[in-house]
Amino acid sequence: MDSDIHTWYDAAIEIARRAGAVALEGYNKEKHVELKGSSADLVTETDKQVEDMIRAYLKEKFPSHSFIGEETVKDAKLSDEPTWMVDPIDGTSNFVHRFPFSAVSIGLAVKKQPVVGVVYNFILDQLYSAKKGHGATLNGKPIHVSGCTELTQSLVLAELGNIRPPDVLRTKLNTIYSLAVEPNPIHGFRSLGSAALNMCMVACGSADAYFEYGIHCWDIAAADVIVREAGGVTMYPTGEPLDVMKRGVLCAGSNQLAQQVCPHIEHLQYPYDQTD
Repeated sequence: MDSDIHTWYDAAIEIARRAGAVALEGYNKEKHVELKGSSADLVTETDKQVEDMIRAYLKEKFPSHSFIGEETVKDAKLSDEPTWMVDPIDGTSNFVHRFPFSAVSIGLAVKKQPVVGVVYNFILDQLYSAKKGHGATLNGKPIHVSGCTELTQSLVLAELGNIRPPDVLRTKLNTIYSLAVEPNPIHGFRSLGSAALNMCMVACGSADAYFEYGIHCWDIAAADVIVREAGGVTMYPTGEPLDVMKRGVLCAGSNQLAQQVCPHIEHLQYPYDQTD
């Protein structure tokens, strides 16, 4: 697989940069915004245009590969065959409001495990990338997690998500309260509005942990590889092994820190992404 992984990785970087150029054009002009699942769940014409572009490129390049994309998914089927998982613009609300943290996220899984990941913040021209067994980079330079092992010394990322019924929001706020309250609080919370970029902040050592329930495989598949190849750990928020179809993630700069975060996270059950 090693020779293939280089080909897949190079293709992902090429199309991420091409797609990012198109997304940046959309970022700088007036947008047509539609609602999906809630008033906070947005999509623009650029999301759709970029996903179509990425899908067409990957289908031409790798016709036998499967594809799961946020804007075109109907049945999410992850098999052992190579499967691309793509979020054309992760952080669409940021994109709409011109908050400069949106990214093209392109991940490839083989035998259901992510092996290639590219996350490109096209606004700031920051391209995070990794391939299994070869480390992680930011614009071609190696990156590493912080290695933080103490909860009270950590900076943690979290999101409220874009679907917020009262019981779900209360549960998420309870977790934030548990981690932030005296006498042993974390240093602070941050929230970039993009799961992929939150995870990349952990990968490059700018933050120490990130957790979220309610995300999808296209949000985290690419960044999962990047975090692990930067020396970090990824898992389900309960501490179980990560399944990208299971709608939850916890990543950290060390396993010790992840195990300290876990008990504070109140569990939320979401429908499994995988369809039979």
